[in-house]
Amino acid sequence: MHGAWRRAGWRGTVFDVAPAAGLWVAGVLDIVFGLSESVGAAPVASSFVPMTVICALLVLRRRFALLVQIGVAVVIAVPVWVVPLALGYWGEFIPWLVALYSCARHEERMVRQIAGAVVSAVTLTVISLRFPEMADPGDLLYDGVLLAAAFTLGLFARSWARYRDGALRQELERAQADERAATQERARIARELHDVISHTITVIVMQAGGARLAAASDPSVAVEALARIEGLGRESLNELRTLLEVLREDGQAPEGTAPQPTLSDVDALCAQMRELGLPVQLHTEGVGAALAPSIQLAGYRIVQEGLTNVLKHAGNVDTGVRLASSGGVMTIEVSCAPGAGGSSLGGTDHGLLGLRERVAALGGTLMTGPRADGGYLLRAELPLEQRVS
Repeated sequence: MHGAWRRAGWRGTVFDVAPAAGLWVAGVLDIVFGLSESVGAAPVASSFVPMTVICALLVLRRRFALLVQIGVAVVIAVPVWVVPLALGYWGEFIPWLVALYSCARHEERMVRQIAGAVVSAVTLTVISLRFPEMADPGDLLYDGVLLAAAFTLGLFARSWARYRDGALRQELERAQADERAATQERARIARELHDVISHTITVIVMQAGGARLAAASDPSVAVEALARIEGLGRESLNELRTLLEVLREDGQAPEGTAPQPTLSDVDALCAQMRELGLPVQLHTEGVGAALAPSIQLAGYRIVQEGLTNVLKHAGNVDTGVRLASSGGVMTIEVSCAPGAGGSSLGGTDHGLLGLRERVAALGGTLMTGPRADGGYLLRAELPLEQRVS
């Protein structure tokens, strides 16, 4: 309870002590110089002890607001019936207003706030009975209005503080949400960069190796391989430029850049792999253009990563790609026959980890592992609830 008060440190202590000390000094000046007219026939100096006790209680007004209000009321209303005491304006009444304000401002439950108001009303009734000069209707109305104003001001201050704290909390939550979104976007771009670069470098290495071997015996084959390397390099540079431009402050890709690949580009990807000597068969079932862009891009990257890993680890082995959409689920499979790399395709390299993150972000599942015949299978299932109408 009141954790903010406990965390305030020395600044909170000063904020609690300084007003109480200021009111005590004002009460002493009132006693010494008669700044206001006291209530009761006793000497005004008789109010010094009650005033000191009340001001000491006010130090705790934020932490124990209702108890302080009750304590102030008891110190004001009870002793005057036992011993001759005077009540001062600055020593008792103003601290009383401060205590009532604090009760309305710092108590969290409405029932406790109302209890503080009731205590003040009873206190005003008691001292008006003890001091006939306070029973005048005009004086009672004046004192009652001041007490009501203090209570209302406390409620308003509490409402304003809650509104301010809520606005600050919302602003903080928005900033945290923006930071999370930025982190996720950076992770997404990192995955895209890995997929593009990994695929491009793998293909370039394979093509360059073939060009080197064919350079002496059949230069035309080497020239074709170099042309494919050039074309692939241009395509990859365009993709990388698109991704890097997203990192600009406005987050918008420039005009003229190629769109992100989709499932319709898988056929061209398979054709590219066939040119490298990888026998790929593509099968599609119920896959249309009405899929969400996130599903389209993820599906393409899954196939790209799977084929790149086959080429890198297993070599030119029979490979199948299957894209199927049914029952609200998009299924992507890349499978290959046993190759030189065997089950090493199941390694936990950055590419597969990136695929798992990508699939998980879309609420899907990814399974990778060796087949019974010694081959390898990569299978992803993505929900299609974000289908574009």
